Amino acid sequence: MDFGRIHQQGISLIEAIIAIAVAGILSALAIPSFNHLRASSAMAGSVNLFLAQLHLARSTAVTRERHITLCPASSPSTCDDDHKAWKNGYLIFEDSNKNHERDTDEQIISYEEKAGAAIRIFSSSQSRNRISFLPLGRAWLSNTTVRFCHPDHPDLNRAIIVSNNGRVRSSNKMADGSAITCP
Repeated sequence: MDFGRIHQQGISLIEAIIAIAVAGILSALAIPSFNHLRASSAMAGSVNLFLAQLHLARSTAVTRERHITLCPASSPSTCDDDHKAWKNGYLIFEDSNKNHERDTDEQIISYEEKAGAAIRIFSSSQSRNRISFLPLGRAWLSNTTVRFCHPDHPDLNRAIIVSNNGRVRSSNKMADGSAITCP
């Protein structure tokens, strides 16, 4: 039997320190990108959920031939009056008396609880914090815009614009083409 020398190879302390330093630098570069990706995903989720609720309200108004209202709500039975309360949740209900308030005899279509914690959602108009659809799919009253704002990543801000003919669209600008500003 020949037991020749076995060469063991490993890494030196210097090589280990260099490898750890490179890994640290790559991590430092990746973490901000990851945070932006997480914020982008949260924004997309909030906007898409709200769009889905608007489409549900409009299609329900058309199929049931009823007046349907979507409002900010922190509970599944009552609308909030604050135009900045959309972040607490929103409620869709059949508004049979067209008063834009849910009465006890009016059917709830859908209720969504609080949106993502960092995303702020509010109507662009303090006086227009309800979105109602008529039986033909038109929106009640005039155009409105709901803004979605991220405090740390303003480049992700989005607007959902509802025209008075009932068309709903998402944009990275306000209806007039200006930048989305968040108070």
